[in-house]
Parts: sequence; structure tokens; C-alpha cells
Amino acid sequence: MIRNLRLGFGRPDTTIFGYFAARYISTAPRVTVKPLHSRKTFLIDSYKHMMEHNPVVLFAHYNNLLKQENATFRSQIKGIGGCMTSVRNNLFQVYLRNAHLPDPCAKTSKNQQNKSHPLLPLFKGPTVAISFPETDPAKVAKLLKLLEKSADKLFIVGAKVESEVYDMAQLNQFKSLPTKPELQSQLLGLLHILSGAGLVRTLESGSQALYLTLQSHHDNQSNPESSEKKND
Repeated sequence: MIRNLRLGFGRPDTTIFGYFAARYISTAPRVTVKPLHSRKTFLIDSYKHMMEHNPVVLFAHYNNLLKQENATFRSQIKGIGGCMTSVRNNLFQVYLRNAHLPDPCAKTSKNQQNKSHPLLPLFKGPTVAISFPETDPAKVAKLLKLLEKSADKLFIVGAKVESEVYDMAQLNQFKSLPTKPELQSQLLGLLHILSGAGLVRTLESGSQALYLTLQSHHDNQSNPESSEKKND
């Protein structure tokens, strides 16, 4: 199956519809439990797209959220670089149980399903997913601060951060971490300090010791009599 968006002609279609079209082009027809063009198949496909293309996805429950409040939250979350998506719990659970399979919408046996997926317990009550296209702890910190003012109308219950599942305690630790570029910069700085302070000297001392050993061996081979006198 084709898993990328570059179909070989024109510019790649980066829309969600282009993703589905590219992903399921193959010589064999796609066989799904529900009709291929049904709403349920589309939603499960959209959940797969969201989870695979966003390294950070937080899940939140909401209580008595008015239409205007919903719109306000969506706008504020968009302002910090995220996207809020309402999900249907039963369909998202179908996706999670089949996420490890090539096509979560295809018919599977119970033995093939992952019934112990760590995110499954989160889907009890009205749920939204808040996705971020980058692993940026600062944006997660902004989101958590934003939701502190929601008076429990919208609250986080868990998250997927890259390949890990986080609870609230882990998210609170994650939000204070530096970003990947910052970590890379710190690592480069550390390597620069080490190379200037001790690493080069360590390498040089090792090279000098090796050179002296080889030179001594060479001298012994070239002047065996001199070597014997030294030993005497």
C-alpha cells in the first residue's frame, strides 16, 4: 500500500482526502467492515491520520459545553498551534484496537485486536482530541494553563506523546522540558565544551602513547644489539 502523499505527478495532495486516496491505492480493492465511503469508515481513517501525523495528541473530556464556548476553545487552541477535534468514542476505540494493523477499518478477528491499548480507558464520556504537529512542551504548557480557567468544562485526561502514553503527572513534567531544537543546541554546546576542555587532550594522549609504543618497537627491531644492552 502507498503510505505517502507523493503520487508521482503534480504537487502532493496534503489534505486529509489526499492522504486517504494515496494511502489506499493498490491493485486489490480495499475491503472494510462498513461501506468504503461511509461516515464511520471516514472517521476511523481520520483518527488514524491524526494519530500518525501529530506526535502530540491530548485527550480531554468536556461537561455542558455551550456552542459559543466550544468555538472559543477551538479558536484559543488554534492560536497556540493546536487543533481540537470532537471524537466518537466507540469509533476511536475501534481504531485503537486495530491501530497496529495495516487497515483499522478492515474486518479482523478478536484475537488480532489489541484490547489492552493504554488509551482505551480514556474514552468514557464526551471526548475531544487536541493535536499538535510538533513535539513542543511549551505549547502543551500553554494549553494546560488555558484549560485551568475552564472551570472543569474542558479538562485533560491523558495524552499520546510520540510513542508514549502520558497521564497528567507525566504531562506536568513534560511541559517544563526544553524543545528538541533546544536540547540539540545544549548537546552541541556540551560537545563543544568537552572537545575544547578534555576530549581532544584524551584523544591526543592516547595517540601519543600508541606512537611511543610503536616507535619503541621499531627501534628494538632496527637495533637488536642496543636493545639487548639495555636489557642487561
